[in-house]
Amino acid sequence: MSSDPAIFHGIVRGKTIELDQATGFPDGQDVVVAIHPGVPGDGIRESAGGWGDAGPELDDWLRKIDQARHSGRSVGQP
Repeated sequence: MSSDPAIFHGIVRGKTIELDQATGFPDGQDVVVAIHPGVPGDGIRESAGGWGDAGPELDDWLRKIDQARHSGRSVGQP
């Protein structure tokens, strides 16, 4: 067994797990699967990059940008 596990994301459909990408393993390859349920919101946080862990200050800044867009003013970065 390899010491470096491959990590894939997928969706459980009954007794089948549909992966979001090809594994590169040949058909019939024996594997060991450890299942860790995803946490709601993880996908959006991962796709947000550096803003993924932003706190209330980001919400305030985005609110100011939205208000400025409607008033014609500009807002600097936080």
